[in-house]
Amino acid sequence: MAGATEKTWDRKALRFAIGYPLLLAVGFGLASLTFRERVPRPMAWMWNADGGRAFVPYAGYILIGAALVAVVGALLCLQAALLKRPPISRKIFMAGGVGMSMFLTTVLASGLVGQDGVADARDSHPDPIVLAMGSGATVAFAVVMLFAFKPDEQWSPRDQEALLDVLDPERAAATFTYWAHARSSVFVMLGIIGISVSLLLLVVSPWISLVLTLAAVVAAGSLVARVSVSPEAVGVFLAGILPVLRFEPAHVLRAEFEIVAARNFGGWGYRRKDRTVSVLVASGEAVDVILDDGRQATFSGRDGDTGRRVVAVLRAASGA
Repeated sequence: MAGATEKTWDRKALRFAIGYPLLLAVGFGLASLTFRERVPRPMAWMWNADGGRAFVPYAGYILIGAALVAVVGALLCLQAALLKRPPISRKIFMAGGVGMSMFLTTVLASGLVGQDGVADARDSHPDPIVLAMGSGATVAFAVVMLFAFKPDEQWSPRDQEALLDVLDPERAAATFTYWAHARSSVFVMLGIIGISVSLLLLVVSPWISLVLTLAAVVAAGSLVARVSVSPEAVGVFLAGILPVLRFEPAHVLRAEFEIVAARNFGGWGYRRKDRTVSVLVASGEAVDVILDDGRQATFSGRDGDTGRRVVAVLRAASGA
């Protein structure tokens, strides 16, 4: 059991992934105790231009806020401790987890300081200086962590794949990974909404700004897919990390390359209806597959050459 755990997790990164967000949450909670006699009861946790508009007890603000910092930060940082992830993915998750836990702490602290000495929480606003300085420190620390965190070198599934490729050249030719994504103009539009508009909404509410930013990130992630192809399995991952489709080529009854319109499948991104699954980042080149269990899968092929190459691998592996 211990051996399996060691093969799954980077133990040093695991300790940091749990410990850092937890210590940050505890530090926020202890620092907040100095404000317990100087803030209104109840406290505001959402604001509009006129002041606070949603309220919670003082203890709720501190405990729920600290729990949010610890849980969200740990969930992201834990992904960096998984040995099966590629090093660059682990570095991004570690930087993202550290940055997100610090940003949440900044938002909570700005709301707390903004209510210091205010008699009625309805007259309060988040402190802009704390928010600005904390956000700047968050970005700086996340960038430093991105470059400073060095995942331990381990014998990984990728190394195993590389060895098999050397021993079996034919399999190597039929094993590849490609990325498919929407047009750049779509990401530019999402960037404008997710960054420019959310910055303006900071004046209204940091929480609304955060939700809008996260929604833009999720939308952008749904328009990027990584497809891994081999004679043993085909996997489709939204945003490169979220598995949404997997099947074995041996179970393929029919595989075709087609030009499709995303609207005919319910739109871009991941769609599922009954036994039909589609993962389309844009209208255009796609691979359409029918499996022997009755499922039909359609996923983006990036371009014509890549799509036809996928179909050739599926037909060769299944004899279809």
